[in-house]
Amino acid sequence: MHSFVPTLLAVLIFLASYAAFNGFFSSVKRSALRLGPREVGTSLEFFPAPRMQRLVRMVLVLLLGFSILVGVASLKAGEGLYASLIPLVVFFLILLVRPVPVVVDQDGIRQSRWLLPDKVIAWKDVESVAYGRNTGTTYVLSRNGGPKIRFSVFLVGHGRFQQEIRAHAHKNAAFLE
Repeated sequence: MHSFVPTLLAVLIFLASYAAFNGFFSSVKRSALRLGPREVGTSLEFFPAPRMQRLVRMVLVLLLGFSILVGVASLKAGEGLYASLIPLVVFFLILLVRPVPVVVDQDGIRQSRWLLPDKVIAWKDVESVAYGRNTGTTYVLSRNGGPKIRFSVFLVGHGRFQQEIRAHAHKNAAFLE
């Protein structure tokens, strides 16, 4: 009976933390739905929700601080800096997968990338729009096979983005559910 109590406690802690994380990300998604895009001249910028931006910045700062602490501890122990590579790799992976703004204007859809040129799809080249079954992400696919544009659920104004696509995309574009 005594070994059952720690196991039950561990399961309860896991379930509580899962519920807390799930509740937090659900509230960020809801806040992204309530907020609208920025109007910049004749274009609309769909940016990451402010709470998501703060979360990503906080995690990046903590990972950078952790990797510095691990590096200092490794150097004091007379070892190399290899241990600090793990948090630095996670740092760069987060930079690569964080939600990126999408800009819509009269010419088409544009999404910037970190180290590569912007993804651009002209309205006449929109072939289809698909929705991630489990993620809620909207994917805009091009006729010419270029890179697809991902509209994350953590970007503001999801409904307005869909309205813009339906209003501007070519009549033959498929909207896949």
